[in-house]
Amino acid sequence: MTISPEDQAVFDRFALRPYQIEAILAIRELIRQGKKNILICAPTGSGKTRIAACIIFMSGKKGSRSAFVVDRLNLVDQTCSTFDDYRIEHGVLQASHWRFRPYERAQICSAQTLARRKWPEADLIVVDEAHTVHQVTKTRIEPRDTTALGLTATPFTKGLGKLYDALVNVATTNTLIEQGHLSKFRIFAASAPDMEGVRVVAGEWDEKETSKRAMAVVGDCVAEYLKHGDGRKFICAGVDCRHVEELQRQFMAAGVMCATYTYRVSDDERADIVKEFRKPDSYIRGLITVTAASKGFDVPDIGVVIMARPLRRSLSEHIQFFGRGLRAHPGKDECIVLDHSGNSERFWDEWTAFFETGALKLDDGRKAKPKKKAIDIEDRMRKCPACKHLHMAMPFCPACGHEYPKREAVKHLAGTLAELMASGDRRALTAELWPQVVGYARGKRTGDAARKLALALYRKMTNQWPGADFESTQDAPLTKEVANKIRSLNIAFAKSRRPAGSHDASSGAEPRA
Repeated sequence: MTISPEDQAVFDRFALRPYQIEAILAIRELIRQGKKNILICAPTGSGKTRIAACIIFMSGKKGSRSAFVVDRLNLVDQTCSTFDDYRIEHGVLQASHWRFRPYERAQICSAQTLARRKWPEADLIVVDEAHTVHQVTKTRIEPRDTTALGLTATPFTKGLGKLYDALVNVATTNTLIEQGHLSKFRIFAASAPDMEGVRVVAGEWDEKETSKRAMAVVGDCVAEYLKHGDGRKFICAGVDCRHVEELQRQFMAAGVMCATYTYRVSDDERADIVKEFRKPDSYIRGLITVTAASKGFDVPDIGVVIMARPLRRSLSEHIQFFGRGLRAHPGKDECIVLDHSGNSERFWDEWTAFFETGALKLDDGRKAKPKKKAIDIEDRMRKCPACKHLHMAMPFCPACGHEYPKREAVKHLAGTLAELMASGDRRALTAELWPQVVGYARGKRTGDAARKLALALYRKMTNQWPGADFESTQDAPLTKEVANKIRSLNIAFAKSRRPAGSHDASSGAEPRA
């Protein structure tokens, strides 16, 4: 798409990167197509607020009015700062705010304020942290009488596809890491609380019991930071205020100055803490929170992320907190993730896939299809027994060089087919028996009928399903034992189909799938 000189001048003014420009052009095209509510998926640190600010600026030049909606009050001033950086005249919809200027075309509002006040007039609405769907925002943009852009790093909320008509992926996390726009990271998972038997409330573990369990590894959080942190700034997620305060106590006892950032700290105190923490040479080395700093909290020189809050289902919360340490910063070559929650392992497939591909679609509220069975965990990830580094599966640990013993290939087991099936070894059965059954079925039938026959025979023989699919399995010749077993199944099936009192003879019929 051709970019006009006027647009290029604006892009230059905002110092946009190529992927940010591509995202704006994609958004424009969707608007031309008549899409009203558009969700923009952009990893933490990719500049989604900058993209939105540029669109608001370009809209304002045409005389349009806009409303930028933040998820919580403490993000108002942070957004104002971004607008100031790009010289966007704006007001804040909050009577007590020094920037209350209702006459400005661009207004920054919090969802909490909008729940009590009338919306400002707007031709364009931008919803920050759009994965958190506030009723006041949903009610406003659902009629689709105004263009609305949602911004999020984690578009996993159920039913989000009903509220938004289109999805734009700005860039993937892995791509931005490869290009140097986000920080590399290493994960160490030395310990995690035992969550066995913890009561589940609304999909997550009971907070009070989780806090008790998490107390058992507070000392490990401190010890692993002293071992890997090298004095770098850190942010730590706790379960509740009691857990947060115990983490602070033990860090302070170890000589590490840190502050808590929870609802128990007043707004003024929190503002002062954040102001100090942002300083490159801040005496505050760590900020410990529950969820208050998990979204929209930007301190680029954070070098360590400590996950001490176990999550059962909230992939979004996990990725949001992960992102607190991924912003690039001069002199920061990587972010160390110290996982004392088990979350990185628990959500491994989901978050690693999302980092690679971004969002593929939005949830439309329909019942999800059953997930495919996961492959062997050691084929996906490994945790080094020497240094506890959590990493993609490979023959050695990339952190300390520890070599993993080679996994023996599944061998043909000595003994009879009956012994093999009695062992119940799914990998061995899949490698030994399944290719023979597949070869037999392909010789008897074609297409889906052959697949169904193979599955039926295998299930009859082993009382389990194979660990490989039909299409990718290579045929193998039948051993005498397997051939005899199939023949006996065919005879048994034929007998079951024969009317009572008829002649006892084999028909060679196969079991039905």
